[in-house]
Amino acid sequence: MTKTLTLALLAGAALLHAGSASAGNSWFDLLGVTDSGPLNGQTFSGSFAYDSSAAVAGFSGSLPLSAFSLQFAGQDYSLASADVAPAAVFGDGVFLGLAYADVDSSDSSLRSQLALVPGFTAFDGEAYLAYVGAGAAGGFGSYSVIASVVPEPHSLALLLAGLGLVAAVARRSR
Repeated sequence: MTKTLTLALLAGAALLHAGSASAGNSWFDLLGVTDSGPLNGQTFSGSFAYDSSAAVAGFSGSLPLSAFSLQFAGQDYSLASADVAPAAVFGDGVFLGLAYADVDSSDSSLRSQLALVPGFTAFDGEAYLAYVGAGAAGGFGSYSVIASVVPEPHSLALLLAGLGLVAAVARRSR
């Protein structure tokens, strides 16, 4: 391997490492099902991200979400549709759930009003989704959260840029 190619590989690796170290966002997927109300048995899913570097051991409080999407009852909910800034809520370093509300819909027959409510002392069994749909009938649901394996867009862009740099240097050194 030539000296130029070795230097390019090291520079690319450093660029990728610097990008991943500065990006504290962690992505999560959520999956749930309603267990009461007119939409009983309705599944829902989504994803969210927040700066996990701030959630240190013993942290209590909320961290703003940097990304959020939820598909529920044929509708899409996002950061933009939230009534207040959505957040990941923690108590003594334990993830309690999400705080999200979109309850300002004037026509709940077309778009359900919904809220994700964090638990008080734990996530499992305490955090839930609440909704109000057609005819002011509502219900509840539970959800689970798993870490997502999908890289953030800027991490993927850094990876592609690094690979492009390595390929360009390799072509040039031939």
